[in-house]
Amino acid sequence: MRHILIPLFFLLAISESSFGQKFLQLERVHSPKTRKYFPGHEITFQVQGGQWYTRVIEDVSYDQHYIIFTNGHVSVDSITAFRTFDNQKWSRPIGGQLINFAIAWTGFALIAAAVDKGDSYSRGDAGVAVVSAGLGLALQKLFRKRTFRMTKNEKGESKKWRLRVLDLTVSKSKNDY
Repeated sequence: MRHILIPLFFLLAISESSFGQKFLQLERVHSPKTRKYFPGHEITFQVQGGQWYTRVIEDVSYDQHYIIFTNGHVSVDSITAFRTFDNQKWSRPIGGQLINFAIAWTGFALIAAAVDKGDSYSRGDAGVAVVSAGLGLALQKLFRKRTFRMTKNEKGESKKWRLRVLDLTVSKSKNDY
């Protein structure tokens, strides 16, 4: 019984200290899918003047809608574009499959050349492998960067993408004790 209580005690102690979370959330309007950026994450954004910045989030202020960095802060409302450097959902798997195809093509062509004396590994086989591998690497590299524009309509509402500062900290009141 004691071997169950000790891990349970540590689990409760850790959960008590991690009640709340503060983060920046990038979301598509009317969609449940979001991307969350916590303190310690590096973000790249553009402000209203057109200048791009890459900074590490130190903290976020829900009350003032600020993202706080080591050398200052930026209002979430002043950010006009947000850039991520994650591979697109489709580019990484398709690029990987093209690279695998190049390896398989080369392997089968070499096996065919070794087994059948009339069939040799030719420039055409090498060309197919090189073009396939090059296209796969290019897909992964070209579709790595994505820019989200924070445009608004006449009413001031976000058209497609929006940034929000969220604070999910659970505060204890005096009545909880």
